[in-house]
Parts: sequence; C-alpha cells; structure tokens
Amino acid sequence: MLDQLWAGWRQSFIEGGGAQRDASGCVLCFLGASKETSLANFVLYRGEFNYVVLNAYPYAPGHMMVVPYLHLAELMELREEAWRENAMLLRKCVAALGEAYQPGGYNVGANLGRAGGAAFDDHIHFHVVPRWIGDTNFMTSVASMRVMPESLPSAYRRLYPHFSTSLEVPEARTSRD
Repeated sequence: MLDQLWAGWRQSFIEGGGAQRDASGCVLCFLGASKETSLANFVLYRGEFNYVVLNAYPYAPGHMMVVPYLHLAELMELREEAWRENAMLLRKCVAALGEAYQPGGYNVGANLGRAGGAAFDDHIHFHVVPRWIGDTNFMTSVASMRVMPESLPSAYRRLYPHFSTSLEVPEARTSRD
C-alpha cells in the first residue's frame, strides 16, 4: 500500500507565489512594514531595527529568521545599532528554540548573495535552524521533498510565548568562567 504525505501549504511555493510583497516586490519588506505580530504573518517579535519571523519554507520545525527592516543587500551596510539588536535577537532565537524544542544543535547564519544561496539576495536576513541528530532523511535526496513534522501555526504557537515575555537572554560567559 502506498502511503500519502500531505504538505498542501507548500503548493504556493511550488507555483512560485503565495507570499504577499510590497511595491518593490520584497516579501521581507512587506512583513516588516505591516507592524503586526501575529499568527497571520508568523512574525514573532518586532524590535527597533529588526524583526523575527518563522521561515515560511523551513528546513526544520521552528526555523526562524531575524530580518532588518531596512532593505539592504550587503552585511556591511547594516548600521551598528541594528547589528547589535540583530545579534541579541539571534541569541534570543536560540534560547527560545532551546526552551521550546530542546534541539541537539543549531545552524545560525546568513546566505549572502545569490551565489551564497540567498533566496532573497537583495534583503539580508539571518537564519536560526534547530537541528537534531538523525533529523535528515532520504526524501530530500530522492523526491525533492522535505518532511515537516509540525505545521507553521503549531510552531508559532509553541515559540510565541518565548518572545511575548522578556527578551532577556542568559548572560554571556567568558572562557575564564
């Protein structure tokens, strides 16, 4: 008997659309300009210079992005205060994922430029992906499909409480601690 795997929420991606965009055509600017933090847009937190949003096409459950409001393509264009807030939010994402999912590790970083793998190569953004030992399977290789064990609304509901309260992150330790 053939099993069926349903992932209907990915159809808009396959068809090349689905995400709303601003006048310039940038979905990240559209999300940044909406000023809304809700399940409807998967924005978890809005800071002064950056916001945190679930990736609509995640590599793993809980995959988040920290996105500057300014439409910038180059890392060096990000102002110092925006970079500091960005780094704090990356740490908060890791802390929230640790509490909500207890992953075995994380991928944290940015794909810079089209050659670097950026789907949005003209609007810099930073990924935080929880990882677990054994979280890969053959589906990606043989079927060009990724199996997601949790829906975006479920991931949002799991993570939102970690952003709706204090944004404090654990104190940084030095190598001498």
